Parts: sequence; structure tokens; C-alpha cells
Amino acid sequence: MPRLESPLRTTVLIAVFTAVSSFAQDAGSREGVVPAPTPAPVAPPELATQKLNAFPLERKVDDARVERVLASLDTRARAAQVLLAYPQIDKTGPVQVGGVLFLGTMLRNTTKAKERIDAARVRATVPPFFSVDMEGGRSNRLASVKALKELPSARDMAALPDDEVQAWGQKVGRTMKWLGLNLNLAPVLDVAPSGHMERNQRSFSGDPAVVVAKAKAYSRGLLSTGVVPIGKHFPGYGDIDGDSDHHLVTCDWPKARVLAEVKTFVDAAPVLGGVMLANVAYTAFDSKPAILSPSLVALVHERDWLAVTDDIAIQVLADAIDGSAEDVLKQAFMAGNDIILTTAPPDWDKGIDPIGVLTQLAEDDPKAKTRLEDSTRRVLRLKDRMGLLDGL
Repeated sequence: MPRLESPLRTTVLIAVFTAVSSFAQDAGSREGVVPAPTPAPVAPPELATQKLNAFPLERKVDDARVERVLASLDTRARAAQVLLAYPQIDKTGPVQVGGVLFLGTMLRNTTKAKERIDAARVRATVPPFFSVDMEGGRSNRLASVKALKELPSARDMAALPDDEVQAWGQKVGRTMKWLGLNLNLAPVLDVAPSGHMERNQRSFSGDPAVVVAKAKAYSRGLLSTGVVPIGKHFPGYGDIDGDSDHHLVTCDWPKARVLAEVKTFVDAAPVLGGVMLANVAYTAFDSKPAILSPSLVALVHERDWLAVTDDIAIQVLADAIDGSAEDVLKQAFMAGNDIILTTAPPDWDKGIDPIGVLTQLAEDDPKAKTRLEDSTRRVLRLKDRMGLLDGL
């Protein structure tokens, strides 16, 4: 893919060219020579608006293109594709990661946010996922946008007709697409009659039928604009009262109850590009949190979904396995997750080098190398459906 010139470099070149031409004209006049007319400066090319296919999950994958792009990526580039991370500290070098995560107030100034996303698009060889969690209510990263200021919480959406919920999804998708965002870490599919997800209004309902109906409506609105939804928190937070961001939450539901929660995700399967696994340990399956459990990740891959981790950067996970941040990364990857999400910048000198760690792991272990190829392929297949690989 041709590398676009930056606006700064183009402006400098134009200025230099104009100055040199002016000097030549003056010199020519002094010698009595009629100078050739100076061509008008050419304006720097504008970056084309991000093109996304509407209803991408209904599109057929171009397998030949996916395999061609996959073959062009070395081990390190493949490791980068499975990383969804906080934006790089380096704002001028190549964007290596497969996805960029926007959090907190990073989208409050939409003009600057769009410029930042556009600059990252230019610097990426394979177009990245640009993601945010737009659930609604208090979890509204785009509240500064007038049309989305009153985006209802999931609990409030449950009281609305499906067509109104879908209309909200479409409003969110349109704004995200305009900014350059293309992946929404929402909706929440936890069936929560009570507990943490009910209390913070992030769950639609304690009734699975309502959860499925509203999640599908919101997702259809997103998909109509080309934005892909990622459902969460697989296999289901349910009525759990703990907050897994701050301490290890263990759930002792019997296996049948866990699978009943999974059914909610399955019923919404056609409108989900993937699911985010919970940082909760379900003892019927594993003593480790779900993102580190091969058996639970395997349930995700029974569908045509990407398996996405919740944030691996929280200390709770390292404590849960009595290991380091690097151990969490390796275990999450080897458990089968296709996208490793971290709120730490990939080039942060106080953190680990996740791309380097996964590259080394794949080079040292044939099983890890095969795992990396499988996950990179899944990532590229979704990107192809979205239209991100067009022209590659």
C-alpha cells in the first residue's frame, strides 16, 4: 500500500519549491531571460474517509485476499495484529498493533480525536481496528457529541421499543464511523437481575429474552453503519456482585448455570463479531479467570467469533496466577484468545513489550506459532468483511 505524505512534509516541500522558483525568476529577469511560468502549488492530498461495509457480518470473506495478507506478515507483524492496545506513545512511527483502544476522555475533543485516528490510519500497513466501549448511560465516551449526549443506559434502553434502540445504535455507529472508529466493545449481554451489572445500569435486564432483543436491536443499528459490535462479558456476569477490575471474583455456579448464561450470547450470535471474556473465574470450568481458561475460550470458537480478552493490564490477574504481567499475556494468548486487550501502551517503557513477548513465544514454541497463525487469520477475516483489507 503506498505511503501517503504527511501534511507537514507536503507543506514544507511546497514552501521550498515556491522559494526556489521565486529565486529563479528573479535571476532570470536580471539576465534578461523570460522565466517559465511557475506552476501553482499543489494542495496536499486529503485522507479519504474511512470506508466500511454496511452489515459486514453478512458479507462473504475473500479467502484469497486474507491468505495473501497473512502470508505477507512475518511473525512479529502477526503478533501485532492480535493486540488491541491503548494508543502508542510514539505518534510519528509506524502503527504496529492490530487495534487501537480509546478510553476515558480521549474522545472528548472530537476534532483532535479524528486527527489522531486519521494520522494512525496513514501510519498502519494493515488498517487497524479503532475501538471504544459505547454502551450508554454513564459509559458514554462520546457524550460531548450533541446527538449522543442523552444516550440511554442499557437498563433504560430496555424500556424502549426495539426500533428506538436500533436508532440509538445507528446514531452511535454514524458518529463512530465519522471519527474513524469501527469496533464497539458493546453491547453488554450479561443477564443481571441484581448485582454489579444491574447496579451500574450496564445490563439491559435480568430477563434473557429482553437482553437478547435489545442487544440485537442496538447491534443492528451499529452494523448498518459498518461498525462491528463485540458482546460482553462472556460467559456472563449474571447476578455476581463483585467488580473484577479491583479484586479476583470467583463464581461457583454449576456448569449448567454457566451454559445457560452462554445461551444468551448464542442467541445473539448473528449480530456479534466477537465476544469479550470476563475477568471472572467460573469454578465449574477453571480456577483461573475466564480469559485464561482454554475450555471457556473454546466455547467462543464454536461460533464464528473473535475471542477478545478483557483488560490484561490489571494487577488482579497477575495476582490470581501468582505470576507477572508477562505470564498473564502468555497464558491469555495460549488459552486461545484472538485479541489481547491492554490498557497499557505497547511501547510504554514501564510496561512489557507485548509484541516482542508474543513474537518470541511463537518463535520458540511450534504450538504457539500455530496459535498465532490461527488468531491472525480470524482477525484478518473480520477486517476483510468490514472492508478494511480492500486494496491490499
